[in-house]
Amino acid sequence: MSLRRICVHMDDTATGAARVRFSARLARQHDASLCGIYLPHRPGAVHSGQREASGDHFQTEAHSRTALHAAEHLFSQVCAESDIEGDWHSPYGAAVAILSSVAKATDLCIVGQPDAPGGVGALGVDGLGDVIVSCGVPVMGLPHNVTLPQEIRRIVVAWNGSREARRAIGDAWQMLGRAQDIFVVGINRSPGGDDPSLADIVRLMESHGLRAKPVSIREDTDASDGVQLLSVSEAYEADLLVMGAYGHGPTRELVFGGATRTVLKHMSTPVLLSH
Repeated sequence: MSLRRICVHMDDTATGAARVRFSARLARQHDASLCGIYLPHRPGAVHSGQREASGDHFQTEAHSRTALHAAEHLFSQVCAESDIEGDWHSPYGAAVAILSSVAKATDLCIVGQPDAPGGVGALGVDGLGDVIVSCGVPVMGLPHNVTLPQEIRRIVVAWNGSREARRAIGDAWQMLGRAQDIFVVGINRSPGGDDPSLADIVRLMESHGLRAKPVSIREDTDASDGVQLLSVSEAYEADLLVMGAYGHGPTRELVFGGATRTVLKHMSTPVLLSH
């Protein structure tokens, strides 16, 4: 499916400006429009997992109003500079439900890394997980404290033979088609040999003209799959990691840990997640 409408979640974190500029570049590259959404802070609301103390809510609300106006101005300025169509939304309500609803009418939702420092509007890892599970479109998380790529040219695709992994490839198809290098990574913890589905999915991608290379990692350590994927992405200097999200469900990952939560919390490159 083509990218024709992209949603970007705006907030008042230190990396919000970099996020909207990255989103605008991606929209221009794909001839897409950009939907900016800012979720105003509500006194007593929990955005990042930490409930606000009641004595601070007046100061926080004033800060949120100022941040809202600044974000809207930045969004309009970036859209004009990038010569793309943009529309702005700042509805009050439950953050996760609103963002999921808006994202459903787009092809891609771009968000910041959860629990990013410096603002009251950032989503927590659990809230972002709920958006990924409920919105029905791919969600791209952008890390803070790193320089975001100008173009997505090198992509690492996480493959484990699951439904979520296969859907992630379909959801990333337009970006994969523009990539110069694609590395399809399977983490093999079985003593029985490589997973044959890794070669099969690479063969399918090649039949569509994609430059895909299989990478099988024989792993017998206690390092989690999420840690391994982050390490491989850094080793290949990837501009994007593509992966299925919450294959075991967000509740199980919350209790036992999981690759999705690890990647969300520690991402060092943009990550496209599909559920």
